[in-house]
Amino acid sequence: MKRPLFVTVLAWFLIAASILSALAMLLTRHNPEMQEIIRHIPFPIGIYTPAFCPEQVLNIIAGAAMLRAKNWGRWLYVLYGTAGTVFNLAVAPDQPMLLYGVVLFACIVYFLFRSRTHFYFQTSGGIGNA
Repeated sequence: MKRPLFVTVLAWFLIAASILSALAMLLTRHNPEMQEIIRHIPFPIGIYTPAFCPEQVLNIIAGAAMLRAKNWGRWLYVLYGTAGTVFNLAVAPDQPMLLYGVVLFACIVYFLFRSRTHFYFQTSGGIGNA
């Protein structure tokens, strides 16, 4: 089955945005303003160091898997995105801008599981698609 346009656009967006985000984090790791922002984050854990980019790595993996019609890539994006959304809501529940991200994420999940897209992931990837 031909890959739905939405999956192509989403997967390449995830890959490109993640690469650009990782580069930006690496380029700003010594920026005093960035260090000040990191100091004010309520959870003092190591995942805020700019050299550590688990979200970008997982998004690149998920995007590449979706381009290859791997169902696990779709689920990786959904599960990691849900965990990230919950974490962001816990860290900054008073920020109304998070609502836009939640709505956008919900729309993406809807399109990833609508019938045509679901059929693509179930039929195109063969055995490695479980």
